[in-house]
Amino acid sequence: MAVRVLAVVGVAVLLGAAAACAGGTRSAAGDQVVAEGGTLSVSTEGDGLVLEKADLDANGRPDVWTHVRDVVAKDGSKTRTLVKRTVDLNGDGKPDLTEHYDGDGVLAKTQADADFDGRVDIVRTFKKGKVESEEISSRFDGVFDVRKYYEDGQLVLKQVDTRHAGRFDEFQYFVGSKLYRVGWDRDGDGKPEVFEENPAME
Repeated sequence: MAVRVLAVVGVAVLLGAAAACAGGTRSAAGDQVVAEGGTLSVSTEGDGLVLEKADLDANGRPDVWTHVRDVVAKDGSKTRTLVKRTVDLNGDGKPDLTEHYDGDGVLAKTQADADFDGRVDIVRTFKKGKVESEEISSRFDGVFDVRKYYEDGQLVLKQVDTRHAGRFDEFQYFVGSKLYRVGWDRDGDGKPEVFEENPAME
């Protein structure tokens, strides 16, 4: 299944390229560097929310939209927490990746448009910074026909709608991220009745 995973890699490439440019300006969020000739605009949205629009590659259009929240303590000190970040990876002015963060600024969810057609193809949820589940539209049609579950960051179950009938009919089970069993739902009740073990795991 040829799915172009954009998530963290895409952001790292974009930010890294900007950081390599001389004369850059670091954003208030602290992790974005605007290239010489690029722009960084900051606006307040209320309730302590701040929006930064960064043109990292100096092409005249924002590439990264970062939402942060400023919390002022009783002693006057200010803490800045990341709330949401949206990234345009291919430079067409449209968001391709959105990252959502929890109240502590830890990554909680990502949504990626892998083929740049304006529709989300990959959704990942995280728990304590580790991936917990993943939904994929393998045909890039907006229908999520693959679902993955993780434990402690390792893949344990993959469900596939092989018939594109709107329900999962193939169930792949993993131990240590290695496939050890496959089950199939033949009667359409959502549960596998037929199983096959992976002989390599016996």
